[in-house]
Amino acid sequence: MNTESENVLKALSSSTRRTIMRQISEKGSASYTEIMHVLNLDPSLMSGTFNYHLKELNEVGLIERTNGEYQITDLGKRALILVDQVAKEAKIDKYGVLSAVMSMSPRKELELFMSQMGMIIGMIMTIVSIIPFVLGYGSDTLIFWLASISLASFLVVAIGSIAKMIGILRKLKVGFSVMVFLSSSWFFIRSPNRNSFFVIMMFAIGAIIAVALAFLLPYSGAIPLFTLEWYSLISSAIGSAVLSLYFSIRAKKNANRLEEADNE
Repeated sequence: MNTESENVLKALSSSTRRTIMRQISEKGSASYTEIMHVLNLDPSLMSGTFNYHLKELNEVGLIERTNGEYQITDLGKRALILVDQVAKEAKIDKYGVLSAVMSMSPRKELELFMSQMGMIIGMIMTIVSIIPFVLGYGSDTLIFWLASISLASFLVVAIGSIAKMIGILRKLKVGFSVMVFLSSSWFFIRSPNRNSFFVIMMFAIGAIIAVALAFLLPYSGAIPLFTLEWYSLISSAIGSAVLSLYFSIRAKKNANRLEEADNE
């Protein structure tokens, strides 16, 4: 940053000077007395301070004096636009959620998204597995053993994913606004990988539904095991899982490429 830019930022750091600029800008031009009146300053007591602020603004080229009237310069107009934009964004992002999303690297975004998907899949499949496990407890049926293996596996996936997600979210320091990130759709705000994330989520949901039906329908007696209908459900689950994995690998490669480009 050059010296001129630093001086402009220094001049804008005072709320009084920003108010002076805004009043001049709104009126088109204003005299010394008019500005003091708007600021409710006593000329006999505050003229020294007021003159200092005018001098600072004039020296960096934010205002100029012509025929006894102060006017805003082109630089001053651009500076006011910048100040308004910063204030607007600060109000929108009061709790830092937007800035937290915007500051995440592509790899960190991918890690957060995949840990969320792991948590969602793990929790849903744990619940699905509990039903045949509890109802078939003590029996020696294939459904019971499949439910037992599924319950243990997906419980580990859920716990591991939750631990990973908490580790990432703690570093964002956004307080209770962290609840926004409990939804897997946060990536629509900005992520360059958002298209891949959306496709991954859709195929993952398809795989979950197919697996759940393959577990529950035979247990309820709606369809027998190892029939064409059952194999169709298993095939759908495998196909959706493979496509979800493919787009996950694609998203990882894209995240690595974006990270390397940012570091150059």
